[in-house]
Amino acid sequence: MVKASVVGTSVITKQGQITIPKDIRKKLGIKKGDMIQFVITVNGNVIIRKMEFDKELEL
Repeated sequence: MVKASVVGTSVITKQGQITIPKDIRKKLGIKKGDMIQFVITVNGNVIIRKMEFDKELEL
């Protein structure tokens, strides 16, 4: 089982965009120009993670 907690929320704009809350960007080290991945699990959850080009996806 994966432990998880809600650390922020965001509203989807008319153009389908979201803002990643500042606390999450800070915790993940995400800054302007970085790329992120959206991973959909088999049970329909979405994982957002900073792309690391030298690492394989670990779930």
